[in-house]
Amino acid sequence: MKSSTLVASILGLFALTSLSAADDSPVDFVKEIKPILADRCVECHNSETILGELNLQNREHAFQKRKAGPAIVPGSPEKSMLYLALTLPPKDKKAMPATGHRIPKDEVNTIRQWIKEGAKWPEGKDGAIAVTHPKP
Repeated sequence: MKSSTLVASILGLFALTSLSAADDSPVDFVKEIKPILADRCVECHNSETILGELNLQNREHAFQKRKAGPAIVPGSPEKSMLYLALTLPPKDKKAMPATGHRIPKDEVNTIRQWIKEGAKWPEGKDGAIAVTHPKP
């Protein structure tokens, strides 16, 4: 085998290994989850409206006990109402978001993975989500 072919093969393997290692990194709340919640959820699920007994503006409120059951069960997306509501058929009255465009599947999958990994949600400003335009 020529040395240039060998080098190319090694570099290709290195690139594949690097990509798979990047795919295995845990979901970052601040970079990946917070923007989804800010853009798609807190408009209705905030301290002023609290639709469905759910406020997603910070960790404390998001994990509060609710009559309808827990919104987020760390490690169990299939028991987490947040994830389940995002996967319901659009015509289901419990499907979220209730109005507007559905959350893309890749973002729903990111939320699922985040919950599966333990739903790590930082406290303080990194974990706080501001409401830019709450629904009346």
